[in-house]
Amino acid sequence: MRKLLLTSVIGAVALAASAHPIDFDKIKSWTGTGPNRAALAVTNDAAASDPKVYVWGFRWEDGEKPTGEDMFKAICANNDNLVLLTQTTGQYGSTVCGIGVGVADIMLRHIYFDFEKAKDFEFINFDYFNSNNLFGQSEAPGDNTPEICAEAIEFARTSGSHFIQHPLDQPTYGYPAYDYDCWDMTDQGWEYGWWTSAWYAGYWSYWTISGSNTDWMYSGTGFTGRQLSDGCIDGWSLTMFDSPKVGGVGEGVPPTDDETLYVYCEPKQSTAITAIESEDSAPEEFFTLSGVRVDAAQLAPALYIVRKGSRVEKRIIH
Repeated sequence: MRKLLLTSVIGAVALAASAHPIDFDKIKSWTGTGPNRAALAVTNDAAASDPKVYVWGFRWEDGEKPTGEDMFKAICANNDNLVLLTQTTGQYGSTVCGIGVGVADIMLRHIYFDFEKAKDFEFINFDYFNSNNLFGQSEAPGDNTPEICAEAIEFARTSGSHFIQHPLDQPTYGYPAYDYDCWDMTDQGWEYGWWTSAWYAGYWSYWTISGSNTDWMYSGTGFTGRQLSDGCIDGWSLTMFDSPKVGGVGEGVPPTDDETLYVYCEPKQSTAITAIESEDSAPEEFFTLSGVRVDAAQLAPALYIVRKGSRVEKRIIH
């Protein structure tokens, strides 16, 4: 979902694009049961790091009424190769902030919130220390921000949901922190997949196909209100801007119609990393209060966030 609170133009837009090449019979990874089928397609094409389109399937029973949000989160939990960052932003429900494809468990160990970057990001109106009443913000997380975000990331990994519920949301603080450009992944994480989270420097545009239509249609509303129908397809495509924009306005580009770039993802493997590594044997990982990971062997005296398995704490190193 784009920022409909700041721009009403996109809400009425429905742009037709080229016909889609998804073959439901080729889908390997299915989530759910039932006679009704839908597909989820994700492409990071605009970032130029991976032009392929990744595809998963979703099923549901007659009488059930799943949404696009239900499908995305269920697929994340049922697979080990998809990561989602989502935030409850207000009356339109939830926004897709970031998406990653790769080895989900390892990637979630390397995704972090860059607090220092967020504090200095000129377009972010959310105030981490004093409520921005002009935008309806009623609370501020303060110095606990990095720890709050680290706990949300860790829960996505240890719970097996593989989706990060952005904790700085509208229900909690009165105004959501549109700081998605500051949810990054370390260089080591990129060895196991790609991750892109953006809002002002770019965004994840939402494209849908329903009924007899075979063309991607741009969706000006979010996946919370998207009612799935048998045979429908949801597509997410990254669009990056030449420079950050206020409100992050942009039409986006739909997934490509080049069939050679479509990858039908494998189902979840039985030997998950989380099943191999026990809590006690998990190494301690150290992060600065801004969320940057540091070498445990070269710690300077300071206060750090320490993560060991699913446990997160603050620790002073003398």
